[in-house]
Amino acid sequence: MEAERAKELKRVAPRLFLGLVAVESFTLPIFRSGGRTELSFWGWLVNHTIFGPPVEYVPEEDYSRELEGVFAGYPVQGHVQTFRTMEEAMAYFKIGEESIKQLVKNGAISIVAGDSKMKRYDDLLGDVRHDHEYHPIRSLVQVDDPEVREVARVLVQATDFISAAQEFVNSFTTYGSEVGDFWRTPSETLEKSESLDDPGVDCDDSAILLCSILRNYIPPDEVYCAFGLWAMGGKTDGHMFVVTKGEGGEDRILESTAPPGKSTRGKYVIYGMFNDCYAFSTDIGLKEFDLKTVELAESLRR
Repeated sequence: MEAERAKELKRVAPRLFLGLVAVESFTLPIFRSGGRTELSFWGWLVNHTIFGPPVEYVPEEDYSRELEGVFAGYPVQGHVQTFRTMEEAMAYFKIGEESIKQLVKNGAISIVAGDSKMKRYDDLLGDVRHDHEYHPIRSLVQVDDPEVREVARVLVQATDFISAAQEFVNSFTTYGSEVGDFWRTPSETLEKSESLDDPGVDCDDSAILLCSILRNYIPPDEVYCAFGLWAMGGKTDGHMFVVTKGEGGEDRILESTAPPGKSTRGKYVIYGMFNDCYAFSTDIGLKEFDLKTVELAESLRR
């Protein structure tokens, strides 16, 4: 009798073991659904029924349309949002790591180590003249340059001064995206533009020239050269452009390498801004563009 029981137990033991494994696997947090991870089989099953929580999966094509508000968790704005860590972005959007990676891949957000808070400095010094020296970048915006003043005097007579200035600068510039590029003064850019074969005037040069022209008739707290990133089609590059005050008080991006009637494409993230009077930067901007700081006097910090 005992022998028969032992034989029967030996026969059914593998089935019992497999059944136990199957039952346990249904409770293990090894399943994923969209942005949700660490789900049990039953959690995964419920997630695919009308009794589950709101759908979290976002189709890939919607990642490229975040500025239209398709992705409700993403603020509608003109700049790429930056985060210091993957965890910070996951907590903000309340989605999983894979979804965040997809947002980064498509240029919707940027993750860069450092403080993203803008801070004012007396000046910023950059190795931007190809001489291994650090130069004050505020001095590059030359409002009082005779050529700049004359150009501004003519352009301000147009119905739309800003558009006229943008059209003038764009007429002889070509887009070039480089971090740590050679940043020309306005007079150097105007001189370079006379070379019809290869002007070699890129975003840095044209933005500095455009800002210098506009500063002749626009207050210093309303127009800046902005440096940061430009993202489009999953590709992100260092870039410089101009930011001025819009009609509603919001930031208005002026792309110095495009005509005024053309809508700006891609997404812009500002790491810092400067003109002849002010200089601002984030910690990220200082690192990415290799800038040194000149601190404000104590009286100006208050």
